[in-house]
Amino acid sequence: MATATATASTSAAPPPATTAPNGVSSVPFTTLTTRAEIEEQLTLLTYQESTLDQTLASLISSRQRLASQLSALQGLREVVDGIEGEAEHMAREVRGVAETADRVGGKVRVLDEEQSRVKASIEVVQAVQDLKSSIASLSTSIAKQDWETATRFMQRATALDPEIVASRFAEAVVPTSDLPTTPPQTIANIRASLLETFLTAFRAAAGSGDTNNINRFFKLFPMIGEEETGLDVYAEWVGGIVRNKAGGFAVKSQSPTHFSTLLTSLFESIALIISQHQPVVEKYYGGGKMLVVAGKLLDECDRLGGKVVKNWEEERRIRRKVRDAGEYTFPGLSVGGRKKAATGPGAGMVVQADEEKVDAREIDALLAELALMSGRWQLLRRFLYGRLKEDEEPATPAPPAIVAGDDPPPSAKTLPPPEEPPAAEGEGEEEDLPMVEQSALAKTLNEHLQGVYEPMEIWYLRSSVEKAHQMDELDLQSQPSLSSSLDDVFYILKKTLYRLLSTSSITTMVRLTKEVRAIVERDVAEVWRGKMDGAFKDVGAVTGGGRAREEEKDRREKEAKAVFIIYLNNLDTAAEYTVRLMDEMLSGDALNQTFFVESELERARIALVGVKGVEDKFRSVLKSGLDHLFNQLLRPRLRPLLSEVYKDVSYVLDEEAYAEAEYRDDVRKRFVKSWEALLAGYRESFTPTNFNLFFATAVNVLVRPWEGMIRGMKFTELGALRFDRDIRSILSYLSSQSSYASGSLRESFSRLQQIATLLTLDSPEEAEEVLSATGNRLTQSEVKVIWGMRV
Repeated sequence: MATATATASTSAAPPPATTAPNGVSSVPFTTLTTRAEIEEQLTLLTYQESTLDQTLASLISSRQRLASQLSALQGLREVVDGIEGEAEHMAREVRGVAETADRVGGKVRVLDEEQSRVKASIEVVQAVQDLKSSIASLSTSIAKQDWETATRFMQRATALDPEIVASRFAEAVVPTSDLPTTPPQTIANIRASLLETFLTAFRAAAGSGDTNNINRFFKLFPMIGEEETGLDVYAEWVGGIVRNKAGGFAVKSQSPTHFSTLLTSLFESIALIISQHQPVVEKYYGGGKMLVVAGKLLDECDRLGGKVVKNWEEERRIRRKVRDAGEYTFPGLSVGGRKKAATGPGAGMVVQADEEKVDAREIDALLAELALMSGRWQLLRRFLYGRLKEDEEPATPAPPAIVAGDDPPPSAKTLPPPEEPPAAEGEGEEEDLPMVEQSALAKTLNEHLQGVYEPMEIWYLRSSVEKAHQMDELDLQSQPSLSSSLDDVFYILKKTLYRLLSTSSITTMVRLTKEVRAIVERDVAEVWRGKMDGAFKDVGAVTGGGRAREEEKDRREKEAKAVFIIYLNNLDTAAEYTVRLMDEMLSGDALNQTFFVESELERARIALVGVKGVEDKFRSVLKSGLDHLFNQLLRPRLRPLLSEVYKDVSYVLDEEAYAEAEYRDDVRKRFVKSWEALLAGYRESFTPTNFNLFFATAVNVLVRPWEGMIRGMKFTELGALRFDRDIRSILSYLSSQSSYASGSLRESFSRLQQIATLLTLDSPEEAEEVLSATGNRLTQSEVKVIWGMRV
């Protein structure tokens, strides 16, 4: 029973709620079970009813407006129908016209295609007719030996389309009984025949020196498409000119510049040929084509130039001289000078034998000749870069007449002035002309520069320096005192560097300048140092006793002092000469004229600046020598000088003592007398620079013990004023004795001056203010000590 009831309840489930058109939800009445639900639903239905009434009222009120709009639309219907009819009529007409145009266009396209075919056929016929006419005229011109006309018809035939020339139509029409082969074969046969004829005629003209026919046939080669062959035979001809002019190379001569003159003549011939023939080649063959001819000329130059260098090496006995120079030991350049070099039994005989084995004059001549040969090659290299390096717009000047076999006029006996080559992006590092840079002659000359020039130049420089030391003479009468080796050494050094520059080889210059610097530092500066070191060695080795011994010792000391000062002056002057020589070479025109590639020029400048560094070596040896001389002669006499100056001097003064000290001026007078005795003779013997350095050293060494002496004294107020006046008067005197006093002297006396100033002041505050204004050099403890010196 319970189960049946539950089933009935389930089957009687209420239907779902519905939504009214106005959006208000309503539920079936059968589901309403309470009064509240019924009232709520009734309220909703009432609201729904009022909403519907409002909507209906709105529709009714707008009915008239809608009716008027519908009426207007009904009026437009007829207009739209008319437009639609007209559009359909126009479409039908356009469709008919389009169909007609399509039919006409198709027929026109067919006509155009047929016309183009006819035109192409006419062109083929005309081309074949032109081909046949050209071949016939070409054959006729060859028969008449009218080569210019023949080449023009050959150009005309070869300018035709190769497909037409090789077409079956041309094969059917062009051949004749005289020329039965196909057109391509006929043209090839005729070109070969013309080439053979031109080659034969050109070589015959070259052999007979017929420049008219040489010009005539040379310009015909490119017209038959044989540019390379034409350039080859032309290069062969101009190479023959070089060979003919080099016929005298086998003549022997005793002239020291014989072989360099031969190479110069060879290079001038090549340069002259290029300058004369380049316009001809570029006119008929185009810009840059002279490279082929120049390459052949350089090949000939390599062969002939290599032969000259080989003969030079054999006749001058180069290898033997290089070996002998390498075995020379330079005994005169050992540190310690001539005396040490000449010690030992038979030493002089060995030196003389070595000198006779290697003749410096012969070596000098060989170096000059080899440098000249290298320099001439570099000049030719510069000329070739200027002429052959391609410009953006190569010029095509009118060609001059070619003169074969004649010697150049006197005005052309030197290489033509080279044109400056345009700057390359890699600063000249790239080889723009490999045929020049890879020339066999250039490699041969570079090998001789490294294997012959460099060791022989080193030997020549060292042997000349050695001889300068051996023949060194001391000039004690000159002011300042110098020795002859100074000028001799720098004459040889200047000669060596300028000769090195004349080789125009940057690799040789970079390597050899390092050697030159080492040689000057070792064989000049160090040898002079050795002579200075040995100057005082014999001073103490005086035998005997009494007054004679003292006199002999004084004499030797005086001589040693003179020798020492001379070599100090040599060092100072050598430093000045070095700077002057290097500045002259760096700023002169020779350097810029020698190296035309910017990177090589910069490397050459760096190499010369390296040689300029020899100045530092001279200054270093000079400084140590001056210190040694000062310690040997002057330092022991400085402290007695101060003792003599301040002997019986007191600064505890009253007015009467102050007046007497002012009148006598003992301190200044004694100092002047002792100082002049101390430096007597040095001003006249030293160079100005050396005297200033020596003077400065003496002042700097004197000031320190001076300060110590002053600190042991007492000062009254008047005594302090007197001390200040003494210091100022001595400083004024020293300032008049040397240009060193311009600034450094006051710097050396600054502490003494501040001590004197401090003693004259009345209060610590005033002292601090004055010392701060002048740059205080005294510490607080020193100031207290100085204040304690006042009484």
